[in-house]
This record gives sequence, C-alpha cells and structure tokens, in this order.
Amino acid sequence: MAQHVSLADSSWLGEPATRLELTAEEQTRQLQGAGGNRPTFVVLGRDFTNGVIEVDVAAVINGMGGNDARGFVGIAFHIDDRRENFEAVYLRMANGTLNDPLPPAPRDVRAVQYVAHPGFHFADSRAAAPGRYEKPAAVKLGRWHRLRLEIEGGDLAAFVDANAVLQFDDLKYATQQGDVGIWVGDGTTAYIRNFRAIRR
Repeated sequence: MAQHVSLADSSWLGEPATRLELTAEEQTRQLQGAGGNRPTFVVLGRDFTNGVIEVDVAAVINGMGGNDARGFVGIAFHIDDRRENFEAVYLRMANGTLNDPLPPAPRDVRAVQYVAHPGFHFADSRAAAPGRYEKPAAVKLGRWHRLRLEIEGGDLAAFVDANAVLQFDDLKYATQQGDVGIWVGDGTTAYIRNFRAIRR
C-alpha cells in the first residue's frame, strides 16, 4: 500500500532489494512548495503500537529533488487509517559522518530525525527543543545501514548498525495503533531489505 511512493523489485550492491522513490506527481508537488515530511511511505505492517521495527536501508540522491535533498529514508509508524497522521524516524544519508568529505556544520549533527505529521516537522522540533529530536549518525550515501526502532508507550530508542543514535520519551502519537512502513523523501532513491515489525 504505497502513499505517493513508487516501488519496484531491484538490487543494491549485489543484494536483492525493493527500490522506492516519490511518484513524479509527488516530486512535482514538493518542488512547487508542498514541503517535506509529508505522508510519503509504503505500508508493510498493520496494527502496531509498541515493539520493534527494523530494516536495512540505503539511499542515493537522484537529482530530481530540491537543493536540500539529502538521501532521506526511514521508518514510518503509528500511521492512521486515513494515511495522514503518522510518526517517523528517518536518516539524512548525506549528513552522515561516514561521508567523505564530511558534511559541514550544522548538517554533521543532523543525520537522524524524528518527526510527527502533521504539525511537528523538523523546523518545529528545532524551534521547540534544538538537538532533542535529531542527532549525528555514522551513515553515508549509497551504503547499507540497519535502522532499528524500539518503541514502548511514549519512549523511543533508535539504533543504526546496532549503535544508539536517538532516544526520547514523548512520542506524539504514543497510544495510536496503526500501520508501519518505509518513509522516503525529496530527491531520493531508496533501497530496502529485511524489514520486520515485532509487536509487544
């Protein structure tokens, strides 16, 4: 069940994978100012409130987005029935500390991001609590990384390649049972494999 995202069987770095990117219509909307952090995801699981979600992800900048395209891919969860309200933790691969050259400040501390749609996008979180909902991470464009979320009530812990990268205790839709899936953003071609969601 894709929402403003196209997907196809593919491979990346010799591994079978699913390829995702914004539909042409959604990419045009974003270039015309619709904004990022929109409901652009594919649903892969249902009826999730608490538990673990993890997936292997890779991303490249495909040249179809705006100047701020960073290789955006992550996990969407607590997606409501209308496919509008959701939370997500995503990676900005171009901001990762494994890239050569390193990203400039302040991008070097903005590689992993939490958002809730609508109403709590990255600009809102930076204004409300700078640095609380985004952190640095050892990721890079074009490379496989394992993204894992552990969710219990309002608590979230995020890990990249088994390293803790983000933790807080005030999820915006903590009690909302909903779908889970993969979120992809502006100007990004993403690859995923080995998705799983374990409910508690």
